[in-house]
Amino acid sequence: MSNNSLLLVDPNFKADASANCHLLLKITNDSFSYAVVSKDTEEINIIFDRQGCDDVQQEIKSAFETDSYLSLNYATVKAAIHTSNFIFIPDEWFDGENLAVYAKYLGSDAKVYTKHNNVLGFNTIFCLNEEVKANLPEKTDLFPQSEPLMALYNHLADESLLIDFTAVSFNVLYTKDKKIVFQNHYQSENAEEFNYFLLLMIEQLGLTDTIPVYLQGIINEDDEHYNCLLKYFNQLYFFLPAGKQDSELLADMPKHYFTGLLALDLCE
Repeated sequence: MSNNSLLLVDPNFKADASANCHLLLKITNDSFSYAVVSKDTEEINIIFDRQGCDDVQQEIKSAFETDSYLSLNYATVKAAIHTSNFIFIPDEWFDGENLAVYAKYLGSDAKVYTKHNNVLGFNTIFCLNEEVKANLPEKTDLFPQSEPLMALYNHLADESLLIDFTAVSFNVLYTKDKKIVFQNHYQSENAEEFNYFLLLMIEQLGLTDTIPVYLQGIINEDDEHYNCLLKYFNQLYFFLPAGKQDSELLADMPKHYFTGLLALDLCE
């Protein structure tokens, strides 16, 4: 196990129990993680996380070739995959019979996928790296990286900022009046870059220092990103996995590290 990898396994987990479990995969542009969650008890059986991937596609390929847990038979497989090629279309403007009409807005010639969010009333139209997809199980339910953030929408204040960090990037969701106003992903390898993007969002979105800011992923209290946020906001909260906070497997871990990954279980 390399220094930037983590594997936690419940010692009571049996391979033949996988048929009653969900496999959740979170694939960003620089990290790869997965969780195995019991369908009935919601207990977390396995957590794997690898940060700072130089080649995510190769990392996934290698994982599915060598990791015995990934070769098991699971009830469902869900994967949230990073893409910069996505748009949101309200239900009233959406034509599901003619997805090709949206291709010119995606900046890609790859296959067009769509996910409908019934609660929010819009559709995410997106393209994926087909080489990444080719390494996943055939039955995988595919989602854009934004979808687990959307799934946490009902757990946020009416106006709020939700930020999901990897070691060198972050994914952000802004809500106002209980509506999704903004969502984007940024590469940010140090505090200076993060500060630049943060100031840009504050200016463009008109954010005030009183807005609640929910934090998940690879961030800790008093690290450089946390201290940067403290310069502009006075309500910072670590966001815990919805419904899975008490898992014994995460007892000794910062639980907010895995909120984004586990939220994928809420996606439909």
